Order: sequence, then structure tokens, then C-alpha cells
Amino acid sequence: MEIRNELSTLALGGGVLALLSFSGVLDWLLASEAGLIIAGLLILGAVVVLLSQQVANQAELLAEALGEPYGTLVLTGSVIVIELALIGSTMITGEQNPTLARDSMFSVLMIALTGITGLCMAITSRQSRQKLESDAAMSEEDLSGPNMAGSMVFYNLISTMSVLVLIIPNFSTDSPEGEFSLPIEAVLSVVAVGVYVIFLINQMGPYRCFFMDAQERASLNSGNTPGGLNRKHRPWRAGGLLVASLGVVVLIAESMGQLIERGVNELQLPGALAGILVAMLILIPEALNAIQATRRGQLQRALNTLFGSVLATISLTVPAVLIIGQIIGSEVVLGLEPASMVLLALTLFLLRPHPKVLGSEGLMLLVVFLFWLMLDLV
Repeated sequence: MEIRNELSTLALGGGVLALLSFSGVLDWLLASEAGLIIAGLLILGAVVVLLSQQVANQAELLAEALGEPYGTLVLTGSVIVIELALIGSTMITGEQNPTLARDSMFSVLMIALTGITGLCMAITSRQSRQKLESDAAMSEEDLSGPNMAGSMVFYNLISTMSVLVLIIPNFSTDSPEGEFSLPIEAVLSVVAVGVYVIFLINQMGPYRCFFMDAQERASLNSGNTPGGLNRKHRPWRAGGLLVASLGVVVLIAESMGQLIERGVNELQLPGALAGILVAMLILIPEALNAIQATRRGQLQRALNTLFGSVLATISLTVPAVLIIGQIIGSEVVLGLEPASMVLLALTLFLLRPHPKVLGSEGLMLLVVFLFWLMLDLV
């Protein structure tokens, strides 16, 4: 019964995608008035949320079957491959937009690191307060917190790569503003890929325990494989449904991006709103997966999903877009605007790892997310 529901959801998404691609409905909506465009976006948005929930559920089954960090790596890998495909196809077939890659990376970074991470930390803080209120024997030492070793690894890599990619280009003196010269681009690309490969080797190898919750580490130390292979939910089936559902989500999101852009123009809304909404659509599966893990008390698994996605976006998007830019002769601007640089610095300051989640970190991250939205949309 369960597999039938999952396949039905996938078939629904595939049918909607086929309708958009081959029936002319998308062209009809693009030529319609704002009211019809908004109605179409609401319907497509409901389908995307339904499929994204399935993606989050399958990612969770994989995480339980394979153990951390393998489960979240599958979701991260699927999202980053499709994200690269979208950016690359837009660069090749769309209008020249030198800041496309920069704006896409920064949107993903701010949504994941401030909006979703802030929400996860707020949920964790609320859970801790409820435990303190219900158990008089608990103390501040029993509050929930991340795995400090893994959090420090993520923080060091994300802060270093984001500064090198999004801030340092503004201070380069051997190329136009916000860009690097070809030799520096080559070094940056090699470093970005090299750092990510080394990180993956360590995450899946000798330092795997850095990215586990306390319960998973205890199971590993006792000789039990975290999660274990669940025969009821075979990993290959969950993986196949995850990749297929995620592919449909992002392809529908691409069509929705055209409708969003058209609707934004019709309603004379800020142009940046279109890019932000598309980035949010792409991140829905990871957001749902992270929030579900947090609500079960698995904060580290949520951080693995969010921080891993951000690190993959920075480390893999940059080499890809720089290579594409050189091949098609397109300019690629990486340096952020001054206000965005300040918000990035503030975000990195707030994200510095703490042994316990007290709630103020999540609240301040949500405040930064709100101000980023306001500055981009005003």
C-alpha cells in the first residue's frame, strides 16, 4: 500500500511535468493575466510540496538504512547535481547574466544558513525547554546541542570557502571588479574541488563519528551499525524514489521559475523576488528533511543536510560556472555587493559552533534572514 502511494505521488508529478512540457499549458499561462498565473503557481506549488515531502521521507529512510552521513549525502548530491544543471543550462541558453551564479549561490546560502538553520535551532531550543520543565532533575548540561567536532569542520570549511569565493573577488587588483583573472580562477577551482573531496573522504571514513548524533555514536561504539539495513525499506528503492521525485520537483520548479518571473513583471514586484522564490523551491526537500530530523531530536542530522548542501554549492558550483564562462566567453562576477558582504559576515559570526543550543542563535539567524529578504526585495 505504501509503495502504491509513493508511486502515485511520483506519477502525479510526472503527469504535471508532461502537461507543462508537451501540452502548451505553460505557454498559455505565460500569456495569461496575473490572476491565472498566480492560480497556476498555487497548484504547481502544492504538487511541489507533495513531491518534496516524499523526497524528505525517502531521504530519511536512506539515513536510517545506511547510517550517517551516507543518508544525507544522497540528498545533498541529488540536489547539487540538479542545481548545477539548472545554472549551467541558464548560462548557456539564457541571456547573459554575469551575476547569475553569485546570486544563486548567495540565495541558497542565506536560505539554508539563516532561514532553515535558524528555524531548526529554534525548534531544538523549544524542545530543550520542554524537557527542563517536565524533568526537574535535568540541568543546563542536558540541553541539546550539535556534535562539536563535526560542526567545527563544517564551520571552518564554509566560512573559508564563502569568503574566498564571495568576498575576496571584490579586492582583486588583477581583474575587473568582482572577478578573478584566469590563473586565480584555475587555482580557486582546484582548491574548491580538492577541499570538498578531502572533506567527503574524511566524512565517510576516519572522521565519520564527527557527523553523528550522540545516540548514533553510542551504537557505533557498541559495535552496532547505526540504522542497519532495513529490509522493509530497501535502500535501492528509497534511493530510486528520492532521485526520481527530486528530478521531477526541480524540473517543475524550472517551469515555475518562468511563471514566477512573468508574475513578478505583471505585478511590478522587485525582480530579485523571482530568484529567491526559485531557490526556495529547490531547497524545499532539504528544508523538510532537516525540520523532520530536528523535531525527532536529531539536530546533527539536520545540520549535515543544510551545511553539507551549502558546502557542496560553494565548492562545486564555482568551478562549474567558471569553466562554462570560459567556454562560452561569458563574464562571471563572484563578488557580493557591500550590504551582502556584511550580512554574510554576520551570518558566519552567528553560526560559530556552540556546545548547547540556547535559542538566541536561531532567533538572530531568523532576524538576519528577514533583513536579507527585505534588502533584496525593497
